[in-house]
Amino acid sequence: MLCQNCHAREATVHFTKIVNGQATQMHFCSECAQKVQGFSFGFSLHPVMVSDFLQAIFGVNPAGQAGQPCNVLQQEKCPGCGKTFAQIQRTGKMGCSRCYEKFEPQMELLLRRIHGGGTHVGKTPLRCGAAFRTEQEKSRLKSKLQELIEREEFEEAAKVRDRIRELEKMAGGGEV
Repeated sequence: MLCQNCHAREATVHFTKIVNGQATQMHFCSECAQKVQGFSFGFSLHPVMVSDFLQAIFGVNPAGQAGQPCNVLQQEKCPGCGKTFAQIQRTGKMGCSRCYEKFEPQMELLLRRIHGGGTHVGKTPLRCGAAFRTEQEKSRLKSKLQELIEREEFEEAAKVRDRIRELEKMAGGGEV
């Protein structure tokens, strides 16, 4: 598709403008898109790095720690592969297993801000997640047990306690 403005170059930028419920589609080459009037959102046509995008959305300090200059922490290197945290952020990939140890505080903060916590709450595969689901169930039941005891619902608490013991016996675990 050719640019609607110059009719010479391939259209690489596509806009949909909606005014009073009427949608108008426009197709421009990158040069004409920068010159078009009426689009004041000031975007850049350069590729955006995912880490930059996430930092902008979540307000993550690139160093991951408050009170310390970014450039000092950015220059610390992994003792295994020599990568800096800045390089890891740019590529989105750790260099080696020692990177996880070296940059753990920064990564933990970043991941907590992105995912909203440090505990897995998603799905697990049926064929290999049985032990994990059992542990989650025990954890949930232990919380419920505490609530029942606090509300002095001892008969229901005894049933929950027995279920926890069954799960532990199946898993070969300890006692409550």
